[in-house]
Amino acid sequence: MIEIVLFAAISTLLYRLGMGPLLFLIPLQVLLVRRGTRAFVSAGVLSLLLILLVGFVLARGWTSDGGALVGTVPFILLDMAVALILVGGLALIQLPEIGPELQVPRHPRVTRLAIATALAGLLFIPVILYLRSNEMFATGVRELLVSRIDAMNDALTASQSGALIGGVQPLQAETLLELVSMILLRSYLFYYFLVLGFSWWLGTIIGNRSLGRKPGIRRIADFKLPDQYIWPLIASLAVVLLSLIVSVQPLEILGWNALLILLFLYGVSGLGIIRFLLRKLKVRPGVRWLIIVSLVLLALTPRLGFLILILVPGLGVSEIWLKYRTKERSKL
Repeated sequence: MIEIVLFAAISTLLYRLGMGPLLFLIPLQVLLVRRGTRAFVSAGVLSLLLILLVGFVLARGWTSDGGALVGTVPFILLDMAVALILVGGLALIQLPEIGPELQVPRHPRVTRLAIATALAGLLFIPVILYLRSNEMFATGVRELLVSRIDAMNDALTASQSGALIGGVQPLQAETLLELVSMILLRSYLFYYFLVLGFSWWLGTIIGNRSLGRKPGIRRIADFKLPDQYIWPLIASLAVVLLSLIVSVQPLEILGWNALLILLFLYGVSGLGIIRFLLRKLKVRPGVRWLIIVSLVLLALTPRLGFLILILVPGLGVSEIWLKYRTKERSKL
């Protein structure tokens, strides 16, 4: 019981420290590996209750009177919706192992992640519609963004009123708000997919290592998407290209999110091919990792990033026709 409370408290603390969804699932996954389903469910429910409780406590601390508390309810709702959908997604991608009595089909892990992401998108639609129609939430977000923009403009402008530095113009709040909103809508399911997959991956490794066991995770060199994933890639790419010509919302939002997810997965597959080929060429492990890390860093650079982000997923896609790793599998 002490371990359950401790891991739930750590999860809540990570969430409230500003790390939010990025890290707070990892302690729950570690606990699942270490103690099993019952401990995971107990810690998950407890962490959700703690997140809700701390949210209301902080809201009361920020308001001058009790009546003003209603203005923070949309933010608390958003917090709880994100936490609940993430914890539910973490359970869903492991449902065959968590609840064997349910006889859930054991799809590949990547397929379970895709299913969990699709369900999260459906469940989050009412939350998005509510938040977009709530004036207090919109006003709060706008005020927060304006305050950040003002701080950035102060850093960009000279001491003289209206003077510019290096030709940089002050940022416009409305323009930036529209840009942020567009980026978030086109990528929020992609971020959900990344956070869920990363939390499961790292939590599983940490949990198994803490018990003195092997990580229990497939190596990158062995990761390969099923061939049928090419069809959703083509469909999402078609929707994105169509959205550049005419407005096709909400298909545009789904198309962008699906395209980002599939490019990421094919990118991991491409990195797996590179690692396999390097291992086949008997390149030392340290050098192999150095090459992989260098490719990831190059993908983040402004000039070469776009080229890397096209070539590496393209390599993963090409394995549908060019079976780079068939010979390796025949030996196993």
